[in-house]
Amino acid sequence: MPSRDLKIALIPLDIIAFNPKANIEQLLSRLDSIDKDTDLIVVPETFTSGFTPDRAILSSIAEPNDGPTITALRNWASANQKAIWGTTIACDETGNIYNRGFMIDDNGSVQFYDKHHLFSYGGENEIMTAGTHRPPTINYRSWNLRMSICYDLRFPVWNRARKNDYDILIVPANWAASRSYPWNQLLIARAIENQICVMGCNRTGTDHYGNYNPTDTIALDNWGKDISDRRSDGTVYATLSAEKFNNDRRRFAPWRDADDFTI
Repeated sequence: MPSRDLKIALIPLDIIAFNPKANIEQLLSRLDSIDKDTDLIVVPETFTSGFTPDRAILSSIAEPNDGPTITALRNWASANQKAIWGTTIACDETGNIYNRGFMIDDNGSVQFYDKHHLFSYGGENEIMTAGTHRPPTINYRSWNLRMSICYDLRFPVWNRARKNDYDILIVPANWAASRSYPWNQLLIARAIENQICVMGCNRTGTDHYGNYNPTDTIALDNWGKDISDRRSDGTVYATLSAEKFNNDRRRFAPWRDADDFTI
């Protein structure tokens, strides 16, 4: 059970298409103004590039795990003693391309999760390789955290908290405004059905797929209620109370009646 409060900052970015260097600089500039007592920062899906169905473009910007993006963020995280989560376009030695989630802790240690459910309606499945492993559950400052990347959100079994095995779902996304209603309802559903807090960090601006609403970056408590503290620069903060969260789980525990299963 969490033993201390946790403050999270969600930073929706207007992604500069296919320009990792400019996007890293944009993020580092935003990080300069983050509240000093923030514990965890979340950035959108593929924040260094955005997405395109053009494999040649993605291949040209894909990075290995020790590439400039992860290196810069690991250095920032360890220097500032804050964790940072998001995704980038990644590659391996065989030329496979992944939508790769990164989970960097406050010491600069990193774990990865490759998006499992690729968005076939946007051609993601035709140029990327799907991840085959469940996202790790990471204990950070007494809270158990898990990542789900954009389209993964639509699949409740993939996100199911079994026997309260995690407390917060982190969802980096590029979720177009034309589908804002399901985005918000699915975030709420994942929170309610799992008794978890959910942090949805969406991009802003426009791309090949449409527009992105700044208000679609949202923080929800374990009842599915909006607890977003919205600032003038677009950053969304949420402070999660360990005492309240633990009390809520003790007084209402439907997980005890849930079906058991394995994936």
